[in-house]
Amino acid sequence: MIIRRTVLVALCLAGVGSIQPLNAAPSATEEVEVRAADAAYWRTYNACDLKAMAPLLTEDAEFYHDKTGLTATRRGIVDSIKRGICSDPNMRLRREEVSGSVQFHAMAGGYALETGVHRFYVRQKGKNEYLDGQANFTVVWKHVSEQWQMHRILSYDHGPAPYQPPHPALTLSAAQLATFTGRYTTPKDGDIVVTVEGDHLRLKASHVSVSLYPSAATTFFALERDLQFDFTDRNRVLTVIEKGGPVAVAKRVP
Repeated sequence: MIIRRTVLVALCLAGVGSIQPLNAAPSATEEVEVRAADAAYWRTYNACDLKAMAPLLTEDAEFYHDKTGLTATRRGIVDSIKRGICSDPNMRLRREEVSGSVQFHAMAGGYALETGVHRFYVRQKGKNEYLDGQANFTVVWKHVSEQWQMHRILSYDHGPAPYQPPHPALTLSAAQLATFTGRYTTPKDGDIVVTVEGDHLRLKASHVSVSLYPSAATTFFALERDLQFDFTDRNRVLTVIEKGGPVAVAKRVP
Protein backbone atom coordinates (compact mmCIF):
# COMPACT_ATOMS: atom_id res chain seq x y z
CA MET A 1 0.00 0.00 0.00
CA ILE A 2 2.86 2.38 0.88
CA ILE A 3 4.54 1.68 -2.47
CA ARG A 4 1.36 2.34 -4.43
CA ARG A 5 0.81 5.64 -2.61
CA THR A 6 4.40 6.69 -3.27
CA VAL A 7 4.07 5.97 -7.00
CA LEU A 8 0.79 7.93 -7.19
CA VAL A 9 2.30 10.97 -5.45
CA ALA A 10 5.35 10.87 -7.74
CA LEU A 11 3.15 10.79 -10.86
CA CYS A 12 1.09 13.72 -9.63
CA LEU A 13 4.19 15.78 -8.83
CA ALA A 14 5.71 14.98 -12.20
CA GLY A 15 2.68 16.44 -13.95
CA VAL A 16 2.44 19.64 -11.94
CA GLY A 17 4.96 21.52 -14.09
CA SER A 18 3.09 20.74 -17.30
CA ILE A 19 -0.36 21.85 -16.16
CA GLN A 20 -1.35 25.24 -17.57
CA PRO A 21 -3.88 27.55 -15.90
CA LEU A 22 -7.28 27.16 -17.49
CA ASN A 23 -7.65 30.92 -17.94
CA ALA A 24 -4.10 31.67 -19.10
CA ALA A 25 -3.94 34.77 -21.29
CA PRO A 26 -2.91 34.22 -24.92
CA SER A 27 0.66 35.12 -25.83
CA ALA A 28 0.77 38.75 -26.88
CA THR A 29 3.57 38.00 -29.33
CA GLU A 30 1.65 35.13 -30.93
CA GLU A 31 -1.47 37.23 -31.32
CA VAL A 32 0.44 40.08 -32.98
CA GLU A 33 2.16 37.66 -35.35
CA VAL A 34 -1.04 35.83 -36.29
CA ARG A 35 -2.97 39.04 -36.86
CA ALA A 36 -0.13 40.32 -39.06
CA ALA A 37 -0.19 37.08 -41.08
CA ASP A 38 -3.98 37.31 -41.32
CA ALA A 39 -3.81 40.88 -42.62
CA ALA A 40 -1.15 39.83 -45.16
CA TYR A 41 -3.28 36.94 -46.42
CA TRP A 42 -6.37 39.09 -46.98
CA ARG A 43 -4.31 41.75 -48.75
CA THR A 44 -3.27 39.08 -51.25
CA TYR A 45 -6.90 37.93 -51.51
CA ASN A 46 -8.23 41.40 -52.23
CA ALA A 47 -5.50 42.03 -54.80
CA CYS A 48 -5.67 38.53 -56.37
CA ASP A 49 -1.92 38.24 -55.70
CA LEU A 50 -1.89 34.43 -55.78
CA LYS A 51 1.90 34.14 -55.75
CA ALA A 52 2.10 36.00 -52.43
CA MET A 53 -0.94 34.14 -51.08
CA ALA A 54 0.48 30.61 -51.40
CA PRO A 55 3.17 30.85 -48.64
CA LEU A 56 0.49 31.90 -46.15
CA LEU A 57 -1.19 28.47 -46.44
CA THR A 58 0.15 25.13 -45.22
CA GLU A 59 0.77 22.57 -47.95
CA ASP A 60 -2.04 20.38 -46.56
CA ALA A 61 -4.43 23.27 -45.87
CA GLU A 62 -8.18 22.60 -45.96
CA PHE A 63 -10.89 25.15 -46.71
CA TYR A 64 -14.48 24.36 -45.71
CA HIS A 65 -17.24 26.50 -47.22
CA ASP A 66 -20.92 26.02 -46.42
CA LYS A 67 -21.90 26.57 -50.09
CA THR A 68 -19.10 24.84 -52.00
CA GLY A 69 -17.81 22.23 -49.55
CA LEU A 70 -14.18 21.20 -49.04
CA THR A 71 -11.20 22.44 -51.03
CA ALA A 72 -7.99 20.66 -50.02
CA THR A 73 -4.26 21.52 -50.21
CA ARG A 74 -2.50 24.80 -50.77
CA ARG A 75 -2.44 24.31 -54.51
CA GLY A 76 -6.13 23.37 -54.63
CA ILE A 77 -7.18 26.47 -52.69
CA VAL A 78 -5.05 28.85 -54.76
CA ASP A 79 -6.25 27.26 -58.01
CA SER A 80 -9.91 27.53 -56.97
CA ILE A 81 -9.48 31.25 -56.24
CA LYS A 82 -7.69 31.70 -59.56
CA ARG A 83 -10.55 30.02 -61.43
CA GLY A 84 -13.23 31.75 -59.35
CA ILE A 85 -13.13 35.28 -57.98
CA CYS A 86 -9.84 36.14 -59.70
CA SER A 87 -10.79 34.85 -63.16
CA ASP A 88 -12.45 38.09 -64.33
CA PRO A 89 -10.15 41.15 -64.37
CA ASN A 90 -13.21 43.42 -64.42
CA MET A 91 -14.60 42.02 -61.17
CA ARG A 92 -12.98 41.63 -57.77
CA LEU A 93 -14.15 40.81 -54.26
CA ARG A 94 -12.91 42.80 -51.30
CA ARG A 95 -13.02 41.05 -47.95
CA GLU A 96 -13.25 43.06 -44.75
CA GLU A 97 -13.59 41.84 -41.17
CA VAL A 98 -16.40 43.26 -39.07
CA SER A 99 -14.83 45.57 -36.53
CA GLY A 100 -14.81 44.14 -33.01
CA SER A 101 -15.88 40.64 -34.08
CA VAL A 102 -12.46 38.94 -34.28
CA GLN A 103 -11.26 36.82 -31.36
CA PHE A 104 -7.87 35.16 -30.91
CA HIS A 105 -7.11 32.00 -28.94
CA ALA A 106 -3.62 30.59 -28.43
CA MET A 107 -3.40 26.79 -28.62
CA ALA A 108 -0.69 24.37 -27.55
CA GLY A 109 1.64 22.72 -30.02
CA GLY A 110 2.21 25.67 -32.33
CA TYR A 111 -1.40 26.38 -33.23
CA ALA A 112 -3.76 29.33 -32.81
CA LEU A 113 -7.46 29.89 -33.42
CA GLU A 114 -9.05 32.98 -34.91
CA THR A 115 -12.81 33.54 -35.23
CA GLY A 116 -15.01 36.40 -36.35
CA VAL A 117 -17.37 37.81 -38.95
CA HIS A 118 -16.33 39.06 -42.38
CA ARG A 119 -18.06 40.90 -45.20
CA PHE A 120 -17.49 40.86 -48.95
CA TYR A 121 -17.76 43.81 -51.29
CA VAL A 122 -18.04 43.55 -55.08
CA ARG A 123 -15.95 45.83 -57.26
CA GLN A 124 -17.00 45.81 -60.92
CA LYS A 125 -15.69 47.97 -63.72
CA GLY A 126 -18.02 50.89 -64.36
CA LYS A 127 -19.93 50.43 -61.08
CA ASN A 128 -19.65 51.68 -57.54
CA GLU A 129 -18.46 49.13 -55.00
CA TYR A 130 -21.31 47.45 -53.12
CA LEU A 131 -21.73 45.11 -50.18
CA ASP A 132 -22.56 41.59 -51.33
CA GLY A 133 -22.92 39.65 -48.06
CA GLN A 134 -21.29 38.39 -44.92
CA ALA A 135 -20.34 35.15 -43.16
CA ASN A 136 -18.74 33.77 -40.02
CA PHE A 137 -15.19 32.45 -40.19
CA THR A 138 -12.89 30.23 -38.15
CA VAL A 139 -9.21 29.77 -38.97
CA VAL A 140 -6.76 27.35 -37.37
CA TRP A 141 -3.26 28.79 -37.77
CA LYS A 142 -0.11 26.63 -37.63
CA HIS A 143 3.41 27.80 -36.88
CA VAL A 144 5.62 26.32 -39.60
CA SER A 145 9.27 27.19 -40.32
CA GLU A 146 9.23 30.38 -38.26
CA GLN A 147 6.01 31.70 -39.77
CA TRP A 148 2.27 31.39 -39.23
CA GLN A 149 0.22 29.76 -41.97
CA MET A 150 -3.50 29.06 -42.40
CA HIS A 151 -4.06 25.37 -41.78
CA ARG A 152 -7.82 24.87 -41.51
CA ILE A 153 -10.24 27.52 -42.79
CA LEU A 154 -14.00 27.57 -42.32
CA SER A 155 -16.37 30.14 -43.84
CA TYR A 156 -20.03 29.55 -43.05
CA ASP A 157 -23.47 31.03 -42.46
CA HIS A 158 -23.22 33.09 -45.66
CA GLY A 159 -26.07 35.50 -46.20
CA PRO A 160 -26.96 39.14 -46.76
CA ALA A 161 -25.32 41.65 -44.47
CA PRO A 162 -27.62 43.80 -42.38
CA TYR A 163 -27.93 47.22 -43.99
CA GLN A 164 -26.11 49.99 -42.17
CA PRO A 165 -26.91 53.39 -43.65
CA PRO A 166 -24.07 55.90 -43.73
CA HIS A 167 -24.17 59.08 -41.73
CA PRO A 168 -25.42 62.13 -43.65
CA ALA A 169 -22.43 63.93 -45.11
CA LEU A 170 -24.08 67.35 -44.98
CA THR A 171 -27.25 69.16 -43.97
CA LEU A 172 -29.45 70.83 -46.57
CA SER A 173 -31.85 73.64 -45.84
CA ALA A 174 -35.58 73.32 -46.46
CA ALA A 175 -35.19 75.53 -49.53
CA GLN A 176 -32.40 73.31 -50.90
CA LEU A 177 -34.42 70.16 -50.26
CA ALA A 178 -37.39 71.68 -52.04
CA THR A 179 -35.44 71.85 -55.30
CA PHE A 180 -35.56 68.04 -55.52
CA THR A 181 -39.29 67.67 -54.93
CA GLY A 182 -41.79 66.77 -57.59
CA ARG A 183 -43.11 63.88 -59.64
CA TYR A 184 -40.71 61.81 -61.72
CA THR A 185 -41.86 59.24 -64.24
CA THR A 186 -40.23 56.08 -65.56
CA PRO A 187 -41.11 54.07 -68.69
CA LYS A 188 -41.57 50.79 -66.81
CA ASP A 189 -41.90 51.47 -63.08
CA GLY A 190 -44.47 54.24 -63.02
CA ASP A 191 -44.24 57.47 -61.08
CA ILE A 192 -41.90 58.43 -58.27
CA VAL A 193 -42.94 61.24 -55.94
CA VAL A 194 -40.37 63.17 -53.89
CA THR A 195 -41.43 65.46 -51.03
CA VAL A 196 -39.78 67.26 -48.11
CA GLU A 197 -40.21 65.60 -44.73
CA GLY A 198 -38.61 67.61 -41.94
CA ASP A 199 -34.83 67.64 -42.46
CA HIS A 200 -34.84 65.09 -45.29
CA LEU A 201 -36.72 63.92 -48.37
CA ARG A 202 -39.43 61.27 -48.66
CA LEU A 203 -39.52 59.17 -51.84
CA LYS A 204 -42.59 57.12 -52.71
CA ALA A 205 -43.08 54.75 -55.62
CA SER A 206 -45.44 51.86 -56.31
CA HIS A 207 -43.67 49.40 -54.01
CA VAL A 208 -41.36 51.53 -51.89
CA SER A 209 -41.41 54.44 -49.47
CA VAL A 210 -38.03 55.52 -48.10
CA SER A 211 -36.41 58.43 -46.28
CA LEU A 212 -33.62 60.12 -48.25
CA TYR A 213 -30.61 61.79 -46.62
CA PRO A 214 -27.83 63.60 -48.50
CA SER A 215 -24.42 62.01 -48.98
CA ALA A 216 -23.41 64.78 -51.41
CA ALA A 217 -24.97 67.92 -52.87
CA THR A 218 -27.14 65.99 -55.36
CA THR A 219 -26.79 62.41 -54.10
CA PHE A 220 -28.95 60.78 -51.43
CA PHE A 221 -29.10 57.42 -49.65
CA ALA A 222 -32.13 55.60 -48.30
CA LEU A 223 -32.33 55.10 -44.55
CA GLU A 224 -34.34 51.88 -44.72
CA ARG A 225 -32.53 49.88 -47.44
CA ASP A 226 -29.40 49.89 -49.57
CA LEU A 227 -30.41 52.30 -52.34
CA GLN A 228 -28.80 55.49 -53.64
CA PHE A 229 -30.40 58.28 -55.64
CA ASP A 230 -28.61 60.69 -57.98
CA PHE A 231 -30.28 63.90 -59.18
CA THR A 232 -28.76 65.27 -62.38
CA ASP A 233 -29.53 67.75 -65.17
CA ARG A 234 -30.53 70.42 -62.64
CA ASN A 235 -32.63 67.91 -60.72
CA ARG A 236 -34.69 66.99 -63.77
CA VAL A 237 -33.39 63.39 -63.90
CA LEU A 238 -33.40 60.93 -61.02
CA THR A 239 -31.29 57.76 -61.18
CA VAL A 240 -31.91 54.92 -58.71
CA ILE A 241 -28.78 52.90 -57.90
CA GLU A 242 -28.67 49.45 -56.32
CA LYS A 243 -25.62 47.20 -55.92
CA GLY A 244 -23.39 49.71 -57.59
CA GLY A 245 -25.39 50.16 -60.81
CA PRO A 246 -28.48 52.01 -62.06
CA VAL A 247 -31.78 50.12 -61.84
CA ALA A 248 -34.15 52.91 -62.90
CA VAL A 249 -34.00 56.34 -64.48
CA ALA A 250 -36.89 58.77 -64.01
CA LYS A 251 -37.53 62.15 -65.61
CA ARG A 252 -39.19 64.99 -63.77
CA VAL A 253 -42.67 65.89 -64.90
CA PRO A 254 -42.96 69.66 -65.59
